[in-house]
Order: sequence, then structure tokens, then C-alpha cells
Amino acid sequence: MITRRIPALLLALSPVWVTTSVFAEESVQADPVAEIENKLENKEAEISTMASEYDSEADRLQQLQNENSKLKRSEQELNAKRNRTKSALDKQYGRLLDDPDIDLVSFQKAYQDAWSEVKENQSEMLENQQAMTESKMRLSQVKQKQTRLNSEYSYLKEQKVEARVKRLEAELRESDVLETSYKTTCSATMTLGECTSQGQYLTKQKAVKAFKAKLMDNLTESNIAKQNAKGVQLNVHVQESQVIRSGFEGNNSYFTQMQSQLQARPEASAACKLLNVSTRYCLKGSDAATTKKQDKNWVNVTVRSDQYEDNVVINGINYGSTPVEVVLPRGKHQVTVSKNGYQTYNRTITVTSNDTVMVKLRPSG
Repeated sequence: MITRRIPALLLALSPVWVTTSVFAEESVQADPVAEIENKLENKEAEISTMASEYDSEADRLQQLQNENSKLKRSEQELNAKRNRTKSALDKQYGRLLDDPDIDLVSFQKAYQDAWSEVKENQSEMLENQQAMTESKMRLSQVKQKQTRLNSEYSYLKEQKVEARVKRLEAELRESDVLETSYKTTCSATMTLGECTSQGQYLTKQKAVKAFKAKLMDNLTESNIAKQNAKGVQLNVHVQESQVIRSGFEGNNSYFTQMQSQLQARPEASAACKLLNVSTRYCLKGSDAATTKKQDKNWVNVTVRSDQYEDNVVINGINYGSTPVEVVLPRGKHQVTVSKNGYQTYNRTITVTSNDTVMVKLRPSG
């Protein structure tokens, strides 16, 4: 005998499901992960542009250095030529006492031309050295920008992981109403109540399995989540259930059709495990203090000094001359500022918010 009941559960629970679905659609439209990915693409483009700019400037500096070497060789040759013309002119002056009619004009002109070539070469060397200094400064500035862009890129990647975890956590909290049917065989020794209980239990079990599969299929990052799903506790709960139809259908087969509202209450680190990222992104509640210490919250830090052409090293990374602007995670950092002829500034600083570090270098000795 088949027992039928009014499927009121679906009607009662549908508004809840619709609201959740609408919320999910709105979340997709304003997906923070996609926004961060766009920022990452833009940052990658900036990094690429800066790398090209660095290579171009490095090539220019190499050309200037080659030219400087050439000018230095020319300086030696031109000085030797000038000395030769001077010696020739001095010799003619010595002969002038014995022969007043000697023509000195050609020797004077040779000496004057040699001097002009020496001065012109000196002027070119001065311009070349100035150009090399400017090129080195531009390279230092570009290097600082590269370091800043790389720090910002790392910061965005960190943000992206956090956004992915939050998105997945929200998706895992979905609920749904499923209609499931199951046919089981009751043994002859079972009472009707036992057979009914077994049918309902197995139907709910099937509903939970179907809900898990649907939940995983609907995740934004479904593929990677399925790859890491082993051992992750989704803790699916059957919140409400109602039998629509049940009864024997011959040969001891008992048929059950149910509507159930299900919701996942995953373990705290489920999203992190499914995405295969550090569990620190998922720590909550009693672990809030630990999370605060472990999370990489980034701030802007500027290092300045009272000297030019100094050198700044932070946590072993060379950032060039001040002023240096970097993005660093909150916490302790080793800052070193040095310059030839001055005592090295070497301190461990603790940054908790945007900050400027002012350094005064003292002459050594």
C-alpha cells in the first residue's frame, strides 16, 4: 500500500532557498576575487613595463660606460700628442736664438690644435660622467619601483587567497530542498515500523549524498575543491524532512519518496583544505588572536635619511637609495641604511600601521 502526503515542505522552505539563491547571484556579480584578479593583471603589466624600462636603462648605462672607457683611452693618446707638439714647439723656440727667421706658426697651430682636442675630450668625458650618474640614479629609482610593485603584487596575491577562502566559505553554507526517492527490501522479520524507519533513513542518506554532490558541483572552484575533498568534513545536516509517498510495492520492496531541507556546516578549516591553502586563513573564534598574529596584514613604510646616494636594505633585500617606499607585513623588520664615510644605521623596527622611518647618518671616524 502506498501512502501519499501533501508536499508542504517544499512550499514552506522554497522562499528561504530562493533568498539564498538570489544572494548567491548577487555575490557572483560582485565577486571580489575577480576584482583582485583584474588588479593582479594590471600589476603584472606594470611589472613587465618596469622590467622593460630597467633593461632599456641598463643598456644605455652600458653604452655610456663603454663610451667612457673609449674617452679615457683617447685622453691618454691626446695628452701624448699634446706633449709631442709642445716638445716640438719648445725645440723651435730654442733654435730661434740662432735663426730669427724660423717660422713658428705651424708648430704653434699644431700645439693649439692638440690642446683643443684635449679640452674637447675633457668636455665629452664630463658630459659622459654626468650622463652615467643620471642613468645610475634612474636605474636606482626603477629598481625601487620594481621592489614596490613586487611587494604590492605579493600583497594582492595574499588578498586573492583570502577572498577565495571567504567566497568558498559562503558557498559551503548553502542550503537546498531536495526531493529524493529510494526503494529498499525489508526482511520478513522486520515490523512495519522498522521497515518504514529503514526506508526513511536510506532515503535521507541518499539525499545527503546528492546534496554533497550538488554542493561541490556548484562551487566556483569546483575542480580544485573536488581534488582536495578527501577527508574534509562538510557536516551536512537534514534540517527538515517530509515523506511524500511511501509503502510496499511487492516482493518486500519498500518505496520512500521524501522532501528534505539540507545544509552544510563544514569544519572550520574546510575551505582552506578544499583550496589547498594554509589553514590560517580559516581560523576563527577562539583562534582569532592567533589568526591576527599569523595573517599578513600589509602597510606602507617609507624610509628617509639626511644623505644622498645612500643604500637601504630591508630584511636582506636591497632597495637602493632613499627615499624608499615599500609595502611590508605588520611586524618586525630589519632596516639597514649605509653610505661610505658614515656609520651604518642598523635597527629592528616594528610596524603596525603606515609609517615613515627617519634616519640620520653620522660621519664615521
